[in-house]
Parts: sequence; C-alpha cells; structure tokens
Amino acid sequence: MLIVFLSVMLYVRLPVAAQVSIKGSVVSAADGKPLPFVNIGIRHKNRGTVSREDGTFFIEIPSQQVHDTLTFSLVGYGTIGLPVKAVAANSRITLSEKPKQLNTVTIQAEKMVEAKFGIVKYRPLIHFTDRSTNQDDIFEIAQLVRLDTIPSRITSVNLFIGETRKDSAVFRINFYRYDGNQPEGRVVEKNIIQTHAVQKGWLKFNLVNDVVYLKGDVVVGIEFMPSTEKTDPIAYELKLGGAAKSFVRTQSHGDWIIPPHHYRMFVTALVTDNARKKNHNTAEEREAVPAFRLYASAVQDSFSVFVRLPAGYGRKMNKKHPVVYLLDANAYFDQVADFMDGENKRDAASGPILIGVGYADFAQNDTLRNRDYTFPQASPEDSFALSGGANRFLRFLQTELIPFIDAHYLTDTTHRTLMGHSLGGYFTVYAMEQQLAGGRVYFSNLVAASPSLSYCNNYLIRQLSGSSSPHGSAPANLLLTIGSLENDGKLSLPDEFTVIIKALSADTGKKVNVSTEVYKNYDHMETAVRTFKDALDKIRVAGTKP
Repeated sequence: MLIVFLSVMLYVRLPVAAQVSIKGSVVSAADGKPLPFVNIGIRHKNRGTVSREDGTFFIEIPSQQVHDTLTFSLVGYGTIGLPVKAVAANSRITLSEKPKQLNTVTIQAEKMVEAKFGIVKYRPLIHFTDRSTNQDDIFEIAQLVRLDTIPSRITSVNLFIGETRKDSAVFRINFYRYDGNQPEGRVVEKNIIQTHAVQKGWLKFNLVNDVVYLKGDVVVGIEFMPSTEKTDPIAYELKLGGAAKSFVRTQSHGDWIIPPHHYRMFVTALVTDNARKKNHNTAEEREAVPAFRLYASAVQDSFSVFVRLPAGYGRKMNKKHPVVYLLDANAYFDQVADFMDGENKRDAASGPILIGVGYADFAQNDTLRNRDYTFPQASPEDSFALSGGANRFLRFLQTELIPFIDAHYLTDTTHRTLMGHSLGGYFTVYAMEQQLAGGRVYFSNLVAASPSLSYCNNYLIRQLSGSSSPHGSAPANLLLTIGSLENDGKLSLPDEFTVIIKALSADTGKKVNVSTEVYKNYDHMETAVRTFKDALDKIRVAGTKP
C-alpha cells in the first residue's frame, strides 16, 4: 500500500482580492518522490489545477467557494476530498492505492486482427480545427467508441493534429464508463502518461505494452497536461455532423460539456475477424443524408431538407405530430435527432417530427448561412460578403417549406418550433419579430441559442425596443440562452436579453413568453447542443413551452 503526503500552506489575501491562495506539493510516502499530474479541484464548480512534474501545485479559490470541498485524485489511487478551509490544518493527507484487480479475459480460439473504432477518415477539402486551452489546468477531449461485446485488447489511441507545434506535449490517456449521457468513472486504473512531438497528422499513442482490455461502450479521453513554460495551444482536427458522442472539459474535476463537433479520434484493438467486419461502417462515421432537396423560389436557391420521424409515426392515421425546424442542419441534425430518438422511445406515440434545413455541404453552410440568417444587409464592421437575406429565407419557410411538410407528413400545425444557434439564433429572434409584425403564428416555440444580437449595430434590439416596434398579437414562447464565458463570466442576464424581455413584456398584447438560461462555464459554440437538448426536453409534450 502506498501513502501520499500532501504538504500545503494556506495564504489568505487581503479582502479586496476576495480569494484564497493555496500552495502545496504531493509526494509518495513509499519513496518520497513527488507525484505529478494529480487532478485537484472543486467538483461542479470548474475550479481546478494539476500538480506539476515536481509535485507542486498552486490554486486560487474565490471567497464564495471557501466552504466547498477540494478534491485530489490520481489514477490508481483513492480520491480524497477536504474542505478548503481545512487544508492548512490537515497538511498530511494519506491517499491509499486502489487494490489491483485482475480482469477476467476470454481467450478466443480464432485469429485476432486489428480493427479501428471511432472516426478514422480525414477529408482535407473540408478542414475544421479547434485548440486546447488553459495553461494552468488540464484540458480533456473524449469520445465514445463502441467496441466488441467480448474483451478486446486496445493497441493504440489516435488523434489527428491540425498544426505542427515546436514544443512537445504531455498527454494522459483515460478510459471511462458511459452512463448513457456522459463519461462516468474510469474503467482502467492505469496512469498512462506519454510525451510526444506535436506534428500535423495522426498522433499515435501506442498502448501495446499497457495491456488494456475493454469491451462494449467506452469513452476514450485524451488529457492535455499543462506545462510549466508558456506554450502555444494544440490544434486538432474536427468532424462536423454525424451521431458520434463527444465530450470536453477544461478543468480537473470539471463538468463534461457536449461540443457541437466531434474529434478525428479512434482506437485500434485486437478483435475477431467477424467483429472487424461488423465494424466496417462504424456509427461514428455515418452521417444523415437529406430526405430531399427543395428549390426555394423566395431565395432562388435549393436547400437540403433532413427528416427524422418519431418511432410511433403513422401507427394512427389521425395522430398529428408537432414539428421542430432546425437551422444549420449540416452541423446539428444528427445530434439533435439522436436526442429526439431517446425521447421518442419514451413517448413514441406523440413525439415530434424533426425537420433540418441545411445546404449541399459544410462549405456552403458556412457561407450561405450569413446570407440567409441576417437582416438587414451587414454594416461594414460585420465584414460579411453575403448578408441581408433573412426576409427571403423566412418567406421560404413560411410559404414553401412549411406547406410542403404539412402536405406530406402528419403534422400538428398549431405546434411548430424553430431552433437556431448564433446567427441562426439571430434569425430565430428575427422570425419572432416578424410574427409580431404580421400577427400570424407560424412558430409557437422559438429557441435562440447564443443569438448574435449585436449584428448590424444591434438592429433587432433597436427594432424590438424602439417606438416603431411591432404591436401585433402573435402568441409564442421564446427561449434565449447564452454561456457565461461569452458573458464576461457572469451568470446574470446580458443587457440585450433584459431589453428583449422588457420590450415584450411592456405590451401584453404581444403575448410572448420569454424564458432565459445562462449556462455556467459554457462558451459561445458550446451552448448550441445543450440548448437544443434542454428545449426538446421541455417541448416533448405537445404545446409545452420551452
């Protein structure tokens, strides 16, 4: 049994600093050597750090969190929690090594072959990257992989690096259980630490000597360890679209967030030849294809339309279903459809129909959304080559797409939802403003995730709050969300949300019910999937406001 000693000193700064600074070091009682890369943090508060290679650590705790518990954990050791205020009084902390358990491995008589599980394809013509963050704490990306039903030996983990960096980096490979929603608890108690050069292309973490056997659904995590020196972030490749389940967190013991993208990341494992053949087209690679292309006379362009029907669709010919219209379908349709499939299993009889409105491919989506989701034409500081077409795109939805869907599917025409993110969120608020002007309800629910309300010098804010704002009666429910990290870290509502709420509540004839949500420790891009999922949870029963 190993014992870990934690030597700490507590410094309380002057009241104006409103925080507590904790310095310490973590060492092993067995040999007195420092223990690096111990995760240290406050659970669910996204406040953390990690011990350095010499075992030392430093963390600042806001004064409002001094009554919380500081958690220390290291792979292979039991986790320990101590009140922040008690850390100084308990400078010697023992952490027992977890008992080693031998896993039962089934030996197969047939020949084993190496197979890949995850996202293995790389398309250089469609190029998206993201970057690691946080110099003082860990940064971890993770992805669900679906292995064989019998134990398979993991031989490597692979991640596509987007750019070469001059400095090498330290990584930790983690394997977690999947609870149906997110990673939960490690399934491999091995501290797999590797240092690699950061070069563009597939970065391979060789695990042949680590003897890791896994089966079924497993979340594979790559933890980027902080450096004592100032270094550039690590760029890695992304995949948009598809139903892969991906996760990210930016602090030790921080909450997992579902990003709007996936990672070009896979594992290799020794499996039977039958298992390799079954895995030929993995679920992580598959993407929904449009149900049809529809020419829009109002826009003079064609759109890809994606359709997902509820499990109970068509069982009763007189049963009408609510309809959810989702913008930026090229990016979000698969993830939203996956959430809806889960909801439909619980409510197959009355689940909504999902209609995704997208473009021919991601390249067009990235360009043409600026054209279709904005009004009026952009001001010079917005720097949009194409803009100002939201009135035409809305006319396409109202007079062409909605009638087409109503004519071909069993739709409840009194319960439609429109969901969009960023500029798509701006368009959603624009659609609501136009409903008020026209007095006709096309969408009973409108969901705007991190809407880009600053577009064109706050045009929509001015429209809604000005004396010329529309005074029609168009009953609807509006959900506005934002991440605290795009709101200067504040959990309070941004000014533009307050203006909208005031403008819509000032005239009771408008009958718009506004609800809001500020997601703690979420950034702009991260709010999309969370918002859509939360909205779907609330509108699963027809007529319930988001």
